[in-house]
Amino acid sequence: MQHIWQAPSFISQTRVAIDLGTSMTRIAIDEKGVVLREPTYVGLNTRTGQILFLGDEAKQIYGKAPEFIKVIKPIEHSIISDFDGTVALIQNFLKKAVYPYYHVSFIRKGLAAHTAVPSSATEVEQKALNEALIKAGFQNVHILERAVVAALGAGLDVHTNRPVFVVDMGAGSIEIAIIIMGGIVSARVLKFGGDHMDKLIYNYLHLKYGLIIGEQTAEQLKNELYSLLDSKAVKAIRGKSLENGLPKSVKVTSYDIKEALSIPLNHVIDGIKEIIETSPPEIIDGLIRTGAVLTGHLARFPGIDTFISQEVKVPVTVSKNPEDATIYGLSSIISKLYK
Repeated sequence: MQHIWQAPSFISQTRVAIDLGTSMTRIAIDEKGVVLREPTYVGLNTRTGQILFLGDEAKQIYGKAPEFIKVIKPIEHSIISDFDGTVALIQNFLKKAVYPYYHVSFIRKGLAAHTAVPSSATEVEQKALNEALIKAGFQNVHILERAVVAALGAGLDVHTNRPVFVVDMGAGSIEIAIIIMGGIVSARVLKFGGDHMDKLIYNYLHLKYGLIIGEQTAEQLKNELYSLLDSKAVKAIRGKSLENGLPKSVKVTSYDIKEALSIPLNHVIDGIKEIIETSPPEIIDGLIRTGAVLTGHLARFPGIDTFISQEVKVPVTVSKNPEDATIYGLSSIISKLYK
């Protein structure tokens, strides 16, 4: 991966930050800010192979489309799983959010992408991302380490000799990393995130209440009810009865969601403990002083910072606008490199 302090050789290209997330894609333009936030979904006609729906439109029909329309997420665990779907999605987003700001002929002379992948991404996975962005219309691609970028987006100074501890909790993966002098000292990427949690909620309600729901309903329950505080929130939902397939209503509590997601949260705790235990002893004092910072959408759940802090004995805080930390970090990089 290209280190963030290495300035590219070109200076005249239109610089675009693109965060290809598992559930949400964000795009920012230098000096313009964030210009797009849309779901990373693609709707495909399986009979003709034609891509019919992209972004918001594709998510709206997820779980509701006819049999011959398959709605997929072309990014899984923060890595490309469907190359053609990813290219089509990026092309659509460029036309929608980037091209209106500039004359098309000028853009084609030089459009540079700055993006990020987990530190565990292989060379093959990085090459696939590079080729997808080139095919979508970029002339240059710079791939950075997501943990470093997220730390920058959270407002942390990654270039000092003090350790920066970041836990980036996204939909496809959770990355735990310690950064010193702009580089990752140790990191661990957990191959699950918010999407996996949605499936656990689906399974939990299936077993406890005999209720069958869709993934979007599970996601809604997670976002509205998941809390690590003493929440009494309740939400009534409708689905299909496991016994007879007829409509069935159930009142789901915050405790239900907390119980359903206890295992993945414990895996996150174990991952953080492992990173701390395997870190050089010289940086432990710095970790305790600076603490850990949570980024990503999952960091928004009430009480998650306090819970993790109590379990790992390290101060934990949530960054401002945690779900946008990566795109803000990329924007910060492209603005500072070209001053």
